[in-house]
Amino acid sequence: MGESTVTVELLGMARHRAGRTELAVPGGTVGELLRSVVECCPGLQDLVVADGSIARHYLLCADGERFVSDLSDRLPAGARLLILGADPGG
Repeated sequence: MGESTVTVELLGMARHRAGRTELAVPGGTVGELLRSVVECCPGLQDLVVADGSIARHYLLCADGERFVSDLSDRLPAGARLLILGADPGG
């Protein structure tokens, strides 16, 4: 994983739907990161809903420190974005 990438770690149902544990995508806004994730993992196509917000059955956490809900937030290269299934038991 290069210096210009963000590592996306998939947990719970997100991991199951993606069929992988993590991937590296180019740094940028959370929205850009999620588009890259969906492109690489079509099983997560429901990650962002029609109004452009994050689907309520997913939670995003930046670097294990803060939850993220604004798609315009920027994550710098080298950051980690955790995508967790917020489904019961997920």
